[in-house]
Amino acid sequence: MIKHVVLLNWKEGVTQQQIDSLTAGFAALPNKISEIKTYQFGADAAIFKGNASYALVAEFESEEDLKVYARHPEHQALLADLAGPMLESFQSVQFVVD
Repeated sequence: MIKHVVLLNWKEGVTQQQIDSLTAGFAALPNKISEIKTYQFGADAAIFKGNASYALVAEFESEEDLKVYARHPEHQALLADLAGPMLESFQSVQFVVD
């Protein structure tokens, strides 16, 4: 199993409506991309200072499934149309889970 973790930081001026639209877009992806095994995401709970603005955690059966997701047209459109204009920066990491 491959776990994929993404941390997003918003540009100044990003609205709650934009965040809600992105969240709705993420929520729709598991029904469109069968390779996604688990998919969780949400805004930072603001418990600690300096956190990222938003996080996404997904699980995939294999590296190939992760790559299918990354290249999938629905995922690419969400990144270009919704996430891209909002992003100041992002980081991701993948690791193997037993």
